[in-house]
Amino acid sequence: MKILFTDLEQSELTYPLVDDGWFPTDELTVVDGPYGQTTAVLTGSNEAMIKGKMKCEILSSCDRCCAAVNLKLAADFAYICMIGSEEFEQGHQETECRIEDYNRLYLKEPVIDLGEMYREQVFLNIPSQVLCDKSCQGLCPACGTDLNQNRCDCERNEQDSPFAILRQLKNR
Repeated sequence: MKILFTDLEQSELTYPLVDDGWFPTDELTVVDGPYGQTTAVLTGSNEAMIKGKMKCEILSSCDRCCAAVNLKLAADFAYICMIGSEEFEQGHQETECRIEDYNRLYLKEPVIDLGEMYREQVFLNIPSQVLCDKSCQGLCPACGTDLNQNRCDCERNEQDSPFAILRQLKNR
């Protein structure tokens, strides 16, 4: 869904979340949702404030044992959208990012793409490590047995590890 600056007013307008193809179904499997809404208000002739909420549930896999995991994602976000080719070019140069720039979007054209914002929020809210359980033991590196379900008879030779030398240094 795209919002034109000409459609915005100085009073808040609310837009329901519409999945018009923005959700990355080619990369993620949706279990539930997405749900949410966005409010937009014109704060200047070339500036708008966008606030939104989004939640959904996706199917992922445990990083240790590969078991299926349902992840509930929720995001609250706010952006200040600014139009202008100079600001757009400045936003795409390699410069130090200040705290006040974290929530600024510089637009080349007077169009706000809500789908792009929601897509970004989905990926930002996926945890860096997905686990089925905090105590997940993972898979045996030798035979691939799920160590949460069964024990294997593989010998664990810690000397085969390229990091075994570090243990010797630690003991000194």
